Amino acid sequence: MMSLSIDKLAEQIATLDRTEQEALFERVAELTFQRGLETLARQYRERLAQEGKLDQKVEEVMAELERVREEVAPHDYRA
Repeated sequence: MMSLSIDKLAEQIATLDRTEQEALFERVAELTFQRGLETLARQYRERLAQEGKLDQKVEEVMAELERVREEVAPHDYRA
């Protein structure tokens, strides 16, 4: 946890010029996105482990995804 309070951190950010603020906000967005992907990957690995599929070969995974896509596509793309 940070030692700075949110208010003090906000005050420091407010003293940055606009370009620095934009760079900071972009970096925060990148970090947030990266952490979200890491969380998603961890949850997916946990799910695969629970299903006994963690060591499944890539080809098997891709074949299963193709099967699911073919099963779902007719429902999503009705004419």
